[in-house]
Amino acid sequence: MGRCLAFLLGKHCDLTVCSRDPRKAKALARKAGTKAADYRGCEKKDVVFLAVPTQDLVEVASKVSNLMPAGALLVDVSSIKCGIVEVIERSLPERLYYISAHPLFTSHRVRLKNAMLVPVRAGQWMERLRQLLVMAGMEVREASAEEHDMIMAAIQVTHHFALLSLRESLRRAGFRDLKELEPFMTHSMAKTIGALRLIESNMETIEMIQEKNKYAQSARQRFIEEAKRLDERYRPSSA
Repeated sequence: MGRCLAFLLGKHCDLTVCSRDPRKAKALARKAGTKAADYRGCEKKDVVFLAVPTQDLVEVASKVSNLMPAGALLVDVSSIKCGIVEVIERSLPERLYYISAHPLFTSHRVRLKNAMLVPVRAGQWMERLRQLLVMAGMEVREASAEEHDMIMAAIQVTHHFALLSLRESLRRAGFRDLKELEPFMTHSMAKTIGALRLIESNMETIEMIQEKNKYAQSARQRFIEEAKRLDERYRPSSA
């Protein structure tokens, strides 16, 4: 997501790509047409976006926040809010503001760029951040941490779980290599297989969402119950 945001935001602000690996920062900055720095590049920035693995967010937020100037805004980019935003907020110095973001896309090239913002310690920054994201082509919605995770459980958790269930069903049917299905695919199935391949390339995040969203289990249970109900519905009636 850091790469995606660099391409989108670099056109609308004075952006610096920061990383603990200077080579990666320079490579991305070169492609996005912006600057690169190590963590010390956060010292004079009004807004810092944290696009790191969820398990590293709290540690990185604590490290970076100590460098940021008074009145600056920290924005984490994460798929889970409950249990994370509270810990990050407690670790932040009082001089800083904090908003949690969830861009609902993985490429700057896609047409639909929905994003959700969770105002934690937003102050005057909420509208300014919204305007920046809108200029970058995003459709922005606001939610609480609870609302975000409930919505994402109903949509994201269930969607991924359905696709993973399909993948395992195909494997049990003998199609372990999805390419074997290509001669038999409809257009809609080809698009579904494309979604499956995207999921397989991002399994660490997919599994984290399934495990860490506190509403995920109930969302999966609804899906399983509905699948059983449909199975009963489509069974041949006895003579």
